[in-house]
Amino acid sequence: MDDRNNKRDLVLSPGEYAYMQDVTKGVVKTYTGPTVVNPTAQERAVLFDQNSKRFLPCQIEDAVKQCAIAPEGFYIILKNPACKGDFPPFGGVYPSPELDVGKKINITGPCIFPLWPGQIFKLLQGHHLRSNQYLLVRVYNEDEARRNWGKAVIKPAADGQTDAPEVMSDIPPELNVGTQFIIKGTDVSFYIPPTGVGVVPDENGLYVRDALTLERLEYCILVEQNGKKRFERGPQVVFPEPTESFITRDSQRKFRALELNEIQGLHVKIIAPYQEGKIKYQEGDEIFITGKETAIYFPREEHSLVRYDGKDKHFAVAVPAGDARYVMNRKTGAIRMVQGPAMLLPSPIDEVIVRRVLS
Repeated sequence: MDDRNNKRDLVLSPGEYAYMQDVTKGVVKTYTGPTVVNPTAQERAVLFDQNSKRFLPCQIEDAVKQCAIAPEGFYIILKNPACKGDFPPFGGVYPSPELDVGKKINITGPCIFPLWPGQIFKLLQGHHLRSNQYLLVRVYNEDEARRNWGKAVIKPAADGQTDAPEVMSDIPPELNVGTQFIIKGTDVSFYIPPTGVGVVPDENGLYVRDALTLERLEYCILVEQNGKKRFERGPQVVFPEPTESFITRDSQRKFRALELNEIQGLHVKIIAPYQEGKIKYQEGDEIFITGKETAIYFPREEHSLVRYDGKDKHFAVAVPAGDARYVMNRKTGAIRMVQGPAMLLPSPIDEVIVRRVLS
């Protein structure tokens, strides 16, 4: 059996620590290994519960805790650091110091240290990025972020590049609490944030996010918090801005461009003024795009497709030889007749196919 269960004395090995509380004063002391703990009648072993933030009594053998250890390539987020920034030295007993309760700091590995009573730590692996991945980071302490900005661990993605990318090397002018930044895998291959900056996890709790890889004939839509949309075409890797999000349809973030032939068309309404070449379009204008002038159509911010029966495309109507179709002008009511053989594709802006009713 373990000797700790056979006697009251507690032996702490290197890399271990334990808390003992004076029941007459409530003071909690930290014992760090290697050492032997000989508790008096006025002392009891306690544990710090991270959920309730309270010290709970326990069996003396259960008070032994492993020191916080961060291997190389990892980092520790430490909450409630000591005001002096120190940790309990190894091999002794120390009273609790004053803590900066509510603050947190980032400590880059390799490192090992015991925790003062009331401290909480979280071990995270440094963030490795491929060229089609990115991180969303947020400033939570402006002063600490400015003071420690240059202490971030950054490995450039480009071969032979030794300096940090410009976007991360210089302190941004607008470094306020809540400011967000995008760290692209095309610029940085490895990143550990400094104190004052944290990496924001996604809805699944993952820190590294996947950018969107677009192939030819593919596009995506990103929307800003102010409602402004951005359309991107492939082939390329698309990284969102900190305040942008991808628009999804049926859980898909990328869409196929509309391919048109000569007997197909799209009815488009202009929702924002723009100029294409020498032609100026005003808000509210309507255009009919066919495969004759546009074989492949990519949506744009100023366009809104007018759908009929839930369909985007308009298809020509076959008029065989010896047959005919009546076409009415929407604006004047005038009717013209189209005789076959023909493929009839009237513009829905001005015309509609009608039937003649015989009495």
